[in-house]
Amino acid sequence: MPAIHTVAAAPAPRFTLRSSELPIGEVAEQLGLTLRAIRHYEEMGLIACGRGPKNVRTLGQSARARLAAIADLKTLGLPISEIVDLLGPDGACPDRLKTRLRAQLEALDARRTAIAGYLVSLSQREREGPAQRAGG
Repeated sequence: MPAIHTVAAAPAPRFTLRSSELPIGEVAEQLGLTLRAIRHYEEMGLIACGRGPKNVRTLGQSARARLAAIADLKTLGLPISEIVDLLGPDGACPDRLKTRLRAQLEALDARRTAIAGYLVSLSQREREGPAQRAGG
């Protein structure tokens, strides 16, 4: 009669990821951020990470939405120190953030107008030719 081997049941994992949580590496890849940047934002208190298997940081839906807003605002040229002050605690877009973005847009429009004007003057100089520019 063959020996019967009993197999002990595998222990339940200490941590389980909720379906809405993703590991930090996956979130970093999705948003084009470095792991270090995400950890830095966590240290600053901008986002809250959970912990998953092997103590890996995880981010729930609200943390990912807030992180996406932070990444977008950084891409738009806002420094993180300003984002801290402007972004609402739940990732909402408070009026002061809208005001700041409108001001930045106006500054960009003014810069665009200045660049376009300079390009026009360069084109005029090219049409004049070297002799006319030299005063002759």
